[in-house]
Amino acid sequence: MTRNTLRMAAVSAMAAVALGSGAALAQAAEATHARTASTAEVSLSAAQARTFLANPTVKAELSTQDVQSVRAVADGKATKAQTRGAASSAVKALYNLMKRHGGKLYDDAVKAAKAGWGKFRGYMNGLPWYHPVRIAWVAAGGEVQYALWSYINSLF
Repeated sequence: MTRNTLRMAAVSAMAAVALGSGAALAQAAEATHARTASTAEVSLSAAQARTFLANPTVKAELSTQDVQSVRAVADGKATKAQTRGAASSAVKALYNLMKRHGGKLYDDAVKAAKAGWGKFRGYMNGLPWYHPVRIAWVAAGGEVQYALWSYINSLF
C-alpha cells in the first residue's frame, strides 16, 4: 500500500465514524464504566461493523470466519452467536493491531491499561487521529473498547 492509499483509508474511516457512530460512541463509552466484561454481553452495532469492515488495516487482522460474522452484523442478519463472535473478533483484531504496531505503543497501552480504564481510554484517545490503531479504536465502539481493556488486564 502506498502512503496515499493509507491516508485515504484513514480519512474514509474517520468520516464513516463521524457520520455513523460518533454520538453512539460517546454514549456507549459512558455506559460501560459500571459494567465488567464478565457480566456484560459485548456487542457490535451495525454501524460499527460497517466502519470496521471499511478499514483495510483492520480487515486484514480478521480471519475469513470473523469477516463473515462482522459482515452479518453489518447487514443486520446476524444470529446471536454471530453477534457475540463479531464483538469478540473486533477485540481480537484491535489487540492484534496493537501488537503489530508493537514496541512503545503496545508497552504504553499495557501500562495505561494496568493504571485503569480511564488512563487506558485517555491513552488510546490521545493517539494521532490518523494512526491505524486509533482509527480501529474509534470504529470499535465503547463496549468493545472496554472489553479490550478487560482482556489486556486479564493477561497481566
